[in-house]
Amino acid sequence: SQLCGQAAAMSSLFTHLDHVQRSRDPAVDQRRARRDLVDLVSHVTARGSAHSVRIINLSSLGLMCRSDGGLPVGERITVWLPLVQDIAADIRWVEDGRMGVEFLEPIKPLLYDGLMGLIPPRRTAW
Repeated sequence: SQLCGQAAAMSSLFTHLDHVQRSRDPAVDQRRARRDLVDLVSHVTARGSAHSVRIINLSSLGLMCRSDGGLPVGERITVWLPLVQDIAADIRWVEDGRMGVEFLEPIKPLLYDGLMGLIPPRRTAW
């Protein structure tokens, strides 16, 4: 009986560890919204200064872009997008000339669909 209890505990532990392993696997997409591959040159504004960016992927909740602006994680910015104009966002991560940005408010579905109709799709991921 005690052995069965230990086996159940180990099974539970391994199930938990399997979840942790999956969560660290970059092939597992944990995003809250589908990302669309795009190719859009735009700009972000931080502390009154504009920085050029090339947007690589986009969702209603945020985007990833390339930038040489050297902006830090946590910086509040605005991002210029067609139709949407300047949308407020926070920089969530920065790595190798790329940055991940989360919008303060999601782009509404009809507006997002219109926006995607104006942006050239990207054929390949980075």
